[in-house]
Amino acid sequence: MSNPLIRSEDHFVLLEPDSKEKIVTKKEAILWLRNWLHKVDSSTIYQKKDYSNEEFLEELLESTYELEIKFGFVIKWFAVRVEPD
Repeated sequence: MSNPLIRSEDHFVLLEPDSKEKIVTKKEAILWLRNWLHKVDSSTIYQKKDYSNEEFLEELLESTYELEIKFGFVIKWFAVRVEPD
């Protein structure tokens, strides 16, 4: 049986062009995504979304894995399980 502590925290790997990958908590990933969404090219489908809505950001984080900020500049993320110490 798996340890329930393994699933007690969601973690994500965040990938940005020209940067090292980062492993963060779900809360930190949501903040990271919110900051990037403010920089998205205004011609995308996200231009009229409320980025302060935590539920929208959480669903976006869990339902997709990449976002093109501007032509040719893509950020990516994916969920990971972090083993407890």
